[in-house]
Amino acid sequence: MANTSVLAVFAHPDDAELGCFGTLAGFTAAGYDVHILALTNGANSCSPDAPLRTIEAKESAAVIGANLVIENFVDGGLAPNQQTYSCVADHIADLRPAVVLTHRVGAQDHQDHETAGRAATTMAMRSRSVGLILQTEPPLMNHLFCPNFYVDITTHMDEKLTAISKFQSELHKPYAAVQAIRDRGTWWARQAETHSLSETRYYEAFYVVKAKLDLTMLGVTTGTRRDAPAWAEAA
Repeated sequence: MANTSVLAVFAHPDDAELGCFGTLAGFTAAGYDVHILALTNGANSCSPDAPLRTIEAKESAAVIGANLVIENFVDGGLAPNQQTYSCVADHIADLRPAVVLTHRVGAQDHQDHETAGRAATTMAMRSRSVGLILQTEPPLMNHLFCPNFYVDITTHMDEKLTAISKFQSELHKPYAAVQAIRDRGTWWARQAETHSLSETRYYEAFYVVKAKLDLTMLGVTTGTRRDAPAWAEAA
């Protein structure tokens, strides 16, 4: 039986929501079991309400029924050591996810993002179950982030915005504003489709580290063979 687990590994609560929650919502809608792993509780945020982020993260994950685990590494001091890598490896070994999403590595982003992204990517590459590894856009637009994979989240944008709105402690940050989220979504839509879209669409952008095509995954939610495309029948 095909594995239908998806694991999102991020440094802080709200990182997954900002980077890929529309895509996670899409996976949930397609019948996948979505798991979100935050390696710290985000308590050292500049917000005076930062201690609320754990509660906010639970409310956010509930928007799509995702399974949430928050580890107790130090926010702002997530170290690239054996403990961090072993923790991520244990979660991957337990869940055997088909897809892993994490931070973009090498984007000169927050130090915790860099560590979490490297740990998740390294350990996912060592797992036989993982067929797709995606690194997400940093919260602040960054010239070092050059995506090569796009996901249409138009039908899941409301869920993304709802999830982000749960983080009242972080909404003062400019990149968490509703208009900023929508602007990014439409910007990536123009990159993924055309610059002259006739309707408003929203996309999330990723950098692909690994992509293994397993044709059995295409029918995983129904268990039935899909009709062959016209070009296949002609051949």
